[in-house]
Amino acid sequence: MTLLAKTAKQSTPATAAAAKKSPALAGFVFPALLVVVVLVSYWIKIHPASGVVTSDESAQSLLARGMEAHGVGAYDQALALYRKTLEREPANAFAHYNIAQIFTEQGRYADAQVEYRAALKAKPDFVDARVNLGVAQYREKRFADAADTFRDALRLSPRHAQALFDLGITLYELGDTDQAVARLNDSLRENAKFAPAYYYLGLAHERAKRPADARAALEQAVALDPKHAPAYSELVKVYRALGDNARARDAEAKAAALAPQPK
Repeated sequence: MTLLAKTAKQSTPATAAAAKKSPALAGFVFPALLVVVVLVSYWIKIHPASGVVTSDESAQSLLARGMEAHGVGAYDQALALYRKTLEREPANAFAHYNIAQIFTEQGRYADAQVEYRAALKAKPDFVDARVNLGVAQYREKRFADAADTFRDALRLSPRHAQALFDLGITLYELGDTDQAVARLNDSLRENAKFAPAYYYLGLAHERAKRPADARAALEQAVALDPKHAPAYSELVKVYRALGDNARARDAEAKAAALAPQPK
């Protein structure tokens, strides 16, 4: 992706028990990193899992212990336990999904796509696996493929806020500004307090030479996230285009204050 730096938060593993719960967001990268959708298990115990595997241990037990390791960032141990899960149960969608989550976290996007597809083969209605497949495609800058994947996810779940956002910013990358605006607005109807959606909405209006609309969206982004440095940087340009030099100077000062300091 064409992105500035701030890595996504640690991914959270999924289980069959959690599959019916609403997805939580793992974090985002400014300005253009898609948010990886994850499923949060309500029963993860945050402590290291033992790596010892007995011959009669069930797939569900191995999956649970893999999740414990995954939840504290012990990725190598988690991967080993997920693979043991798949030895017991090759079509375990959640083991494939959790492996894909780790690969995505590690930047192994091609490997992640293999595992997301395996999860979808085992569980075709696994919406978050489909969304995250699109995320991995996006991160490889395969924007047209990513857009198709997000549309597939939305056919299964038309009001999925993250899929709507992800499709919106993918359409922005593809230059389809009007459709990007439409999908971002759709995402905001589902999640009205998501600052990145307002940020991208501002970028899209700016590209379409609608500075007043861009200002409104970007101001909402910084109202929701006062540390959103890229939004302040865009506001500098928008305020100047509108002839509001005082606000432009203020936004410039805030962007500079939030910029990473040299070490």
